[in-house]
Amino acid sequence: MSRWGLARLQEEIHRRLSEILQFEARDPRLERVTIFAVKLSKDIRHAWVSVSVLSNSLEEERESLEALREHRGFLRTALAQALHIRHTPELHFELDETEDRARRIAELLRKHSPRN
Repeated sequence: MSRWGLARLQEEIHRRLSEILQFEARDPRLERVTIFAVKLSKDIRHAWVSVSVLSNSLEEERESLEALREHRGFLRTALAQALHIRHTPELHFELDETEDRARRIAELLRKHSPRN
């Protein structure tokens, strides 16, 4: 598949998974989940899905990530029905820590900046 075809498929999987989580998933642990990015392997057999969890604790983040892993089969089946592609990729979920890192960097900069 061409690079542009792969990029479009990643975007479509991102959009469809977001819709499935919003409208079809019934587990309350999934209500806090936002799909951040999708990266496909070149053979389209695997999709690494970066997610963000809106929560105040690490425990809630872990619970939401565990719920995603528990419902992997449901999500993959719903994705297959929505996309109509030959092979639906295996889904691998991981927490995106970009926001946390940015927050920590901003705090360090505030702590170590000269005060005026």
